[in-house]
Amino acid sequence: MKNVINNFYKLFPVKLYSTDNGFRFFVKDYEYLFMTYSGDVSNLNVLADVSNRLYYKKIYVNTFVPTVLGNLFAEVDGENYVLLRINGALRDNYTLKDVSKFNYSLSSYNYNLNIKPWYLVWSDKVDLLENTIADLNKEYPLLQEIFPYYLGMAENAISYCKDVFLKKDDLLVTINHNRVGVDNTFLYLYNPLTFTFDYDVRDIAEYIKNKFIFHSFDFSEIEELLNSHKFSRSSLMLLFARLMYPSYFFDLCKLILEGEKDESVLDKVILKSEEYEDLLNDIYFLINKYYNIPKIEWLIRKFS
Repeated sequence: MKNVINNFYKLFPVKLYSTDNGFRFFVKDYEYLFMTYSGDVSNLNVLADVSNRLYYKKIYVNTFVPTVLGNLFAEVDGENYVLLRINGALRDNYTLKDVSKFNYSLSSYNYNLNIKPWYLVWSDKVDLLENTIADLNKEYPLLQEIFPYYLGMAENAISYCKDVFLKKDDLLVTINHNRVGVDNTFLYLYNPLTFTFDYDVRDIAEYIKNKFIFHSFDFSEIEELLNSHKFSRSSLMLLFARLMYPSYFFDLCKLILEGEKDESVLDKVILKSEEYEDLLNDIYFLINKYYNIPKIEWLIRKFS
């Protein structure tokens, strides 16, 4: 792989260090990541433009290094690779405040994207998983046992989200990420290969869910954010809908069904289920300090 980097980029690293999906190396005091890229290469121009704009605003995200021919990717043995330069010390953990600040750092950028409403995306994913689970025999008994509960949560989220999109007039698109909160370092937050462009509360909801389920979440983070940032009513309804949607569970379902994880990874999710209902209830009442949003009767009744 050294020869590939030498030939495509005219960089001559002394040593390569293996990572999960590529290599890292150092040249002249800079650290680089040479990573596989499985996405649509036509998206790389937008990602490079966004990362360059952020960098020039002194937000030191990783930036793309083009090949000697000016391309943003190199094809090696049938796989596409991109080269990123790391521009800061990114090993520290980020907070919800950091996430939100980053989301809005290019709020005036014209993303010019046609984003599919979440309830349609979720419906498609749930239908596919429901059909897959129905076709199982005695495989994955734990997954089959608890699936109806999370299916019910998803159906609540889909219905709630649909109401937002039927009335939407003030939803904002910002920079978001594939799954904030799973990897909690700035190395993830500032990696343009993790960027996605979506409605502004996507990252906030995913951060809360993943931090609460798999790590620990301090409720004061969401209190502080809602006090300091003026969200629209539609955005806060969308936030609540996404908090109800159990993406953390469906992500694990996919890994289990693909044989990459054992069912035991669900134990932590199950243990946190009642506590997570408590959290949803608390966030519902917090949001209602700012806007009156529709109730989820079974959830609110449980705590009344």
